[in-house]
Amino acid sequence: MTSFTPPSSGRRRHEARGLLTPCLLAAVVLAAAAGRTAAQESPAASLGDYLATWKIDRAGRRPLEEPGPWTAAKQQAAVRVIARLARVPSNLFAAWAADAAPVSSLPADDRVPDRLVRATGKATLVASVALSPDEAEVAGRKQIDVVRLVTDDGTAIDVLADRVPAAWPRGRAFAEPADVVGLPLSGGGSPPAAVVDGAGEPAAILLAAQGVSWFPTTPLGGLGVDYGLFDSVGDGQKLVAGDTEAFYAVLAAAGRTTQEAIAAAAGPPGDIVPLIDPGQDWFRTHRGDPVTIEGVARRATRIAVDDPQRRLALGADHYWELFVFVPTPLIKVNDRLQEDFPVVCCVRSLPPGMPSGQQMGERVRVAGFAFKRYGYPLPDVRISSSQGDREQKDQRQETALVIGRQPVWLPAAKATREVDALGWAFLGMAGLIGAALAATAWLFARDSRRRERVSRRELPDRIDLP
Repeated sequence: MTSFTPPSSGRRRHEARGLLTPCLLAAVVLAAAAGRTAAQESPAASLGDYLATWKIDRAGRRPLEEPGPWTAAKQQAAVRVIARLARVPSNLFAAWAADAAPVSSLPADDRVPDRLVRATGKATLVASVALSPDEAEVAGRKQIDVVRLVTDDGTAIDVLADRVPAAWPRGRAFAEPADVVGLPLSGGGSPPAAVVDGAGEPAAILLAAQGVSWFPTTPLGGLGVDYGLFDSVGDGQKLVAGDTEAFYAVLAAAGRTTQEAIAAAAGPPGDIVPLIDPGQDWFRTHRGDPVTIEGVARRATRIAVDDPQRRLALGADHYWELFVFVPTPLIKVNDRLQEDFPVVCCVRSLPPGMPSGQQMGERVRVAGFAFKRYGYPLPDVRISSSQGDREQKDQRQETALVIGRQPVWLPAAKATREVDALGWAFLGMAGLIGAALAATAWLFARDSRRRERVSRRELPDRIDLP
């Protein structure tokens, strides 16, 4: 793990070498994980076929339509529905969700059709329902959450969800913007007692859903990113399958706005030490915040997106990974003193004409959204010290991973042109002076030879010495 300690003596500058490519690794790991999930489930292409295959269609959900209080039979049926919905691959569920009708469109005499509905409003309460050992084995957990959602027209809806934002308080009232796509379980049925006791009036409809989406009033939330996806993001490690949905959601959101808007929200470059110091645990409370970094890009790698659904969501078949070395105060990292530190930036595109590759040195400014603290192993290296050569092995480094739209390229093109023009001017002047001197020397030599010839003609033919 990266350790930050005050320097004791000396002042050396080192660059991290042999860095891994986290975004490329993510593309491989996340695609493989999605493939395994789809292969394990092999769901039918349509929602109706899937519900019938797993016997959670309307006939299988019949106990939930029976009037009266919440019973063990109702809970068992609800748990089976939630467990099966949770196992649907996210890209397939997204395709089904695209056809979801507003919950307000459900007729009063048929509120449990075999189709998905969407509800938008404010989440006001979260309560937990304990499961029996048999139910826990089916659901893969000891309890499930129930969310009270009040729509914009005042309709109260209870949602039994596999995933609920961890930041929401349990058992007390709050109000957060939320959205849910779920399968109707009952119309006007009684929800679990915990929700009724804390929420007031009974719900008008009960839904089962993969999760409840949370869109806080932040720049990223305003772009339609569900902050509940961040709950599965793991800090201090490489990009893993749990990061998939959040990673692509933020990358897609960066394409729904302008680079100028992101930069305005992020402000000028600031101190990056809190982002890269594991001891400060900055991402726990700031994940998704807009930030700006500025430094030298030493690597730019094109990462292909193979999944068709991801391509459709991004509107592109690739993105770029940059390693940007940002100036820092003198810090000690893994027994090395250094004055810069690499930050990983995944962006949708590069500016026209900007170089790319594994060895470069282009100054850039990147405004984006802070995603996670990324950890990776350092290569085994042999270094020289006052104690002689020694080898460093099994060391790790952690840094920030930022997702943005496009970096601002800051080439020294203007200064280079001025220097080049000035250089050519000096060369021209030197050439003129040299030519003038050469011409002067030639004329002087010619005149000297002419005077010598005249002098020789004027000398006598013979001189008699006394």
